[in-house]
Amino acid sequence: MGIYAVTGGTKGIGKETVGILKSWGHDVINIDIDAGDIVADLGTADGRALAISQVMKQCPDGLDGLVSNAGVGPIPIYKLSYILSVNYFGGVVLAEGLYAWLKKKRGNCVMTLTCSGYYSSRGMFSVDALLNNCGEEERIGRLVDTFDPEMAGNAIYSSSKVALARWVRRTSASWAANGVNVNAVAPGAVDTTIMQDFRKPEDGLYDMPMATLFRQNRAMPPVEIAQALAFLVSPAAKGISGSILSCDGGIAAVVDSERV
Repeated sequence: MGIYAVTGGTKGIGKETVGILKSWGHDVINIDIDAGDIVADLGTADGRALAISQVMKQCPDGLDGLVSNAGVGPIPIYKLSYILSVNYFGGVVLAEGLYAWLKKKRGNCVMTLTCSGYYSSRGMFSVDALLNNCGEEERIGRLVDTFDPEMAGNAIYSSSKVALARWVRRTSASWAANGVNVNAVAPGAVDTTIMQDFRKPEDGLYDMPMATLFRQNRAMPPVEIAQALAFLVSPAAKGISGSILSCDGGIAAVVDSERV
């Protein structure tokens, strides 16, 4: 059996993913700021360096897969720069830092996105192009921290996920050519703390066109997203590269049925 690393594996989608991988007989390293096997804040350079070094130490022969799932939502307790640091830089820096370890075992990498981020419209506070084409974390962080959080919070969150999706697409060919497939999953509204922290059902949280949950007034259970992540990080997904899988209860198809 293999050895896998999952970020944000203490609760929600990450916890379910850890459980699935373990049920398949794999060893799993949970990288989380809260009660992880490796406790690290992926919103900081030191935290990412710690996580990378500890994974390398724990599996010197290589890594069979990385599920980059850790993320934070646009809620007031987080600075706008921290949202970018966790969601985008945390995912990208960790994946790039462990790329050589994945290559050793031809392992896969999968990222967790968000439906609302991936399909959001562009706006005056969107900085995804800066993330992808500039990539200077401190400079971009200083810029976004000058924005009004109440006006820009959702745009910054969306930017972090759109940029992550674009990174997956840009990176996939070169990585796949060296045996490492990288893909992403774009969930719909999922019953996790990120959703619970900034909206409630009575505010219209679940008033989204999720055909699989029509008139049920609830979010998707985290296990439905975890199953997709576990598959894409497994050897069974070796024919898939650079894909953004909409695991969103049908939102993408409802919103834009003509897109092919």
